[in-house]
Amino acid sequence: MYFIDTHSHLFLPEFDNDRDEVIERALKNNVNKIFLPNVDAKTISLLINLSEKYPNHCYPMMGLHPTSVDENFEVQLDIIEDWLGKYKFCAVGEIGIDLYWDKTTLEIQKIAFKKQIQWSKQLGLAINIHCRDAFDEVFEVLESEFDENLYGIFHCFT
Repeated sequence: MYFIDTHSHLFLPEFDNDRDEVIERALKNNVNKIFLPNVDAKTISLLINLSEKYPNHCYPMMGLHPTSVDENFEVQLDIIEDWLGKYKFCAVGEIGIDLYWDKTTLEIQKIAFKKQIQWSKQLGLAINIHCRDAFDEVFEVLESEFDENLYGIFHCFT
């Protein structure tokens, strides 16, 4: 038996001092696959570097995290869409709605979430959903986009 970590940000700078040790410890404990959800345009190279260093264990996802959705979200989405077209990702993520930290961005979070769901369906990729203090809002978007091409997992929900 082995385990799958469906959500890890091991590529972030906070893990610079012990990243390899963390991955080796995971592998020794039968965590054979680690899925890496992107955060924003700044983290793409970090994400790809780690997935290329451990190609049989670290699997990259591409998306814009809801807490990174701000007044420049369309620029970020353009970058993310470009990467989805030129690199192999296993899912679109981490996407969704987060109202824990900031409720003022709800409407643009919905727009970003919906657009990324549409990309996932066009590309035949799963979605990795982040939902914090926004269950009704997330399901409103999911129901509006639901069809047989929509599938994925919730990694975070309240």
